[in-house]
Amino acid sequence: MSGVFGRVFGKSKEQSQATALASLDKLNETLEMLEKKENLLVKKANLEVEKAKNFTKAKNKRAAIQCLKRKRLYEQQIEQLGKSIGDP
Repeated sequence: MSGVFGRVFGKSKEQSQATALASLDKLNETLEMLEKKENLLVKKANLEVEKAKNFTKAKNKRAAIQCLKRKRLYEQQIEQLGKSIGDP
C-alpha cells in the first residue's frame, strides 16, 4: 500500500536522495567495468598485431591474416563499448 501512497504523495527527500546515490554508485561501477573491458580489448588487439608480425616473419601469411581479422573484431567491440560509455 505504501507504493500507492508514494506515487500519489511523493517520496520523502531522504528516500529519493538515497535512491539517487545508489543509482550513481551503480552507474560508476558499470562505467569502471566497461573501461576495464575496453582496456582488455585494446591489449588483445595489440597482441594480435604482434602475432601477425611474427607469422609474417615466419612466412605464414594465412595465420597473419587471421590475426588481423581478430584484431579488427576487437576494434569493432571497442567501438561499440565507446558508444556505450558515451565517448564523442
